[in-house]
Amino acid sequence: MTAPPREPAPPFAPPIALPPAARPAQLIGRALLLRCPACGTPGILRNWLTLRARCPGCALKLDRGTPGHFVGAYLVNLIIAELLFAVGLGAWLLAAWPDVPWDLVERVAVVAMLVAPLVLYPFTRTVWLAADLIFDPQRPGDR
Repeated sequence: MTAPPREPAPPFAPPIALPPAARPAQLIGRALLLRCPACGTPGILRNWLTLRARCPGCALKLDRGTPGHFVGAYLVNLIIAELLFAVGLGAWLLAAWPDVPWDLVERVAVVAMLVAPLVLYPFTRTVWLAADLIFDPQRPGDR
């Protein structure tokens, strides 16, 4: 008994080859500096909360075209903000125990939880883009 013939694999565009130095650590490092993860060009932010449509240096589409592409960045942003808040609050409570200024803790906590996600937002967007480029390398349609 013979096995049925296999269907041919669907055609796809091969990934654009990145320079050998563009390893994951370098992509993440560039993203943490708010630069294009692919080429390192600065100026990918239109303003603190908005990315440009394309990198000014390499013309990489910064929104990779998938619906909901940056939802993961929002999630990572909130997780990091919550973790930083929890660690900071825990350290403050340990340092001030047993005379914790609860009124001050309450006010600082509210401000910290409003400000931290806004401060972290561009970093999580660019790091998310770098992670996407690591797991789904550039294709010709990305430029």
